[in-house]
Amino acid sequence: MAPAQRRARAPGGGGGRPQGGAGTNILQFYTDDSPGIQVGPTTVLVASLSFVGIVVLLHIIGKFRSPS
Repeated sequence: MAPAQRRARAPGGGGGRPQGGAGTNILQFYTDDSPGIQVGPTTVLVASLSFVGIVVLLHIIGKFRSPS
């Protein structure tokens, strides 16, 4: 569409991001003021990979120990 043919949109007329809010942002959840334990991304990655490894190892051990 040529720029001269575009219609002006009414304010608040659909599309785009919603306006307002008190700066609601995903980064608000990761501030130093947030309550609870603070764990870094490396710790979470190591813990989750360790958990997956243990589950795989237990499945392998269970395969060998099964009576059939």
